[in-house]
Amino acid sequence: MTGEREPPNQWPPMWTPSGIPYGSLHASESKQAFSIAFTHAIAAAARCTISDLRSDVETVDYTVRQATSHRRYTSSMVDVQMKCTSQDVLKEDGVHWSLSRDHYDGLRDPDTYARKILVVVLVPAEVKEWLVTEPERMLLHGRAFWTCLEGREPITSASKTVVLPRENVYDVEQLLGILQRIGKGGKP
Repeated sequence: MTGEREPPNQWPPMWTPSGIPYGSLHASESKQAFSIAFTHAIAAAARCTISDLRSDVETVDYTVRQATSHRRYTSSMVDVQMKCTSQDVLKEDGVHWSLSRDHYDGLRDPDTYARKILVVVLVPAEVKEWLVTEPERMLLHGRAFWTCLEGREPITSASKTVVLPRENVYDVEQLLGILQRIGKGGKP
């Protein structure tokens, strides 16, 4: 570049095609922010609301709520634990994700009032590929998968790898299906 300094705390430095430097937000924080935007877009398209939680005390990052008439309840909600990665974790049977015992136990707890799911968003390795803006649209490049661990067996090890099935794509249709099943009194 033409004598300009690189942004602090960023290695290697990133520049747009026209030579403008990217910010220095850490990669993990960028993934977290992107996953929130990704899931907000899905919830908005499903005509649902999201309640952001300020502290991750119960392995919950946010709650999706839907107000409509289901068979049993007039509204439905699901708590979501969100993860985002550019690692190669998508295998033939689904996303293989390692959870610490605390997170695993929180998500498998059969005695909790609120239903919970784990969502993993997969993004390209290059942050420059996450978002494309065009005059007529904006494209978020990523895929998300979900699973419900409620009632799974306890573990004694420090972590557990779980599989989020390939057919459990976290999109508008599946989010509405999750909320409908909960609204009928069932599991996600």
